[in-house]
Amino acid sequence: MLARLTGWGFSPEVLQRIGALAVVWGVFESNLETALWALRGDEVAGVRPWTDKKPISEWIKELGSDWPKLTTEGKDVLRVASLAAFELMEYRHAIMHGAMIPSPTMPTFIRNPLWHGEERNRPSHVAHVDKNLLDMAIESAWILCQVVFVVKAACNEPEKIAKWAALKQEASRARSMAGELRHLTELMNHEKY
Repeated sequence: MLARLTGWGFSPEVLQRIGALAVVWGVFESNLETALWALRGDEVAGVRPWTDKKPISEWIKELGSDWPKLTTEGKDVLRVASLAAFELMEYRHAIMHGAMIPSPTMPTFIRNPLWHGEERNRPSHVAHVDKNLLDMAIESAWILCQVVFVVKAACNEPEKIAKWAALKQEASRARSMAGELRHLTELMNHEKY
């Protein structure tokens, strides 16, 4: 199977990075849940948490909420991280759940393709994969992990809030990279790209 994947354009380096993206995104998801509990002050011992009933997209939306107890800087970091997470989630979902189009130079995945004229609840989107693009995705996911790690720590130890506000530049960089990944097809077709 690995030889066949290589023939479809998935070099060992690309396959390794797809696996790394899956792992880092999983770390982000699991820590996002506990960070949200910390932000809300939820006590989950012995009860079914609200997050158990919601999809990851709702968790990400909640992260970007207007948290009244936070400073403007803290809110900004979470808002930007939430936007980056939405873009990266769509890119990741296309890879993990999309239809594959093999290519010796850059395989592509299309989630919710409209190849048969069907209507879909979710929009169609494309994820191009190569070593450099996947490095951007992994870096974006890792920055999101750092944000939720710091959020959890700062909720328990308020002296770490300064570290939280310092992540704004990194969160903005993650948003920029994730946005480019998510919209690469549109960017490639734009005359200014």
